[in-house]
Amino acid sequence: MSYPIIICEDNQIQLQQLNKLIENYILFHSNLFKVELQASKPQQVVNYLNEAEPQRGIYFLDIDLQADIDGIQLAEIIRQKDVQAEIIFVTTHDELAPLTLKRKVAALDFIEKDQPLDDYRQELYETLDYAKQIIDETRTVQKKGFSFEVGSQVYNLDKSEVIFLESSDIPHRLNLISTNGQFEFYGKLTELEKKYPFLFRISRSCLINPENIHHVDFSIREVGFSDGSTKKFSIGKSKKLKKIIQETL
Repeated sequence: MSYPIIICEDNQIQLQQLNKLIENYILFHSNLFKVELQASKPQQVVNYLNEAEPQRGIYFLDIDLQADIDGIQLAEIIRQKDVQAEIIFVTTHDELAPLTLKRKVAALDFIEKDQPLDDYRQELYETLDYAKQIIDETRTVQKKGFSFEVGSQVYNLDKSEVIFLESSDIPHRLNLISTNGQFEFYGKLTELEKKYPFLFRISRSCLINPENIHHVDFSIREVGFSDGSTKKFSIGKSKKLKKIIQETL
């Protein structure tokens, strides 16, 4: 599986330079990544997010994009669409780094444009190395399965045992439906979605394991699972759900 790289830079010369450096990194360092989009306008990235629905993309963004949407606003949109995205700002405005913390876009790095080419390349490649490390660690977590705590007890399930998780009626608690029974524990769906990439959000209140899907009825937007239970999914998830089912099969 390759992870998409998306570049957004309004300056064509800088866009071409950044793309060339990234392509050289991919050629000599890793086939884990693939440049999927070179955009000079933020709306192109928004369109890509809506059409391709990428997962765990690597986004290189300028902050001043000379458009109605700046790089930080674009990062906020990306974070909503691609929850596990790695966002890297390539900019002359590193003084805006504190603003990204305030806006909770969780940037992986800030790379200064106005530096010698060798330094620029080195910093860029070190950031890609780090992104690759994060992805590798995430894959390791995914293979290990699913862990949670109930009181003083820690449970470790194989990921194949997880059917779905949903918000409990009790605030800050989640219900886990597994092949071994039902559990309730403290947690947040957003945090689990980031930690366990095998989980897919079908609605605001439910994460599912596609491996345990038995059937999907798109006419009534309902997923049926291996244990006989069913859950409704949001209309906006239909396209992505079809794609995931095809990949799982």
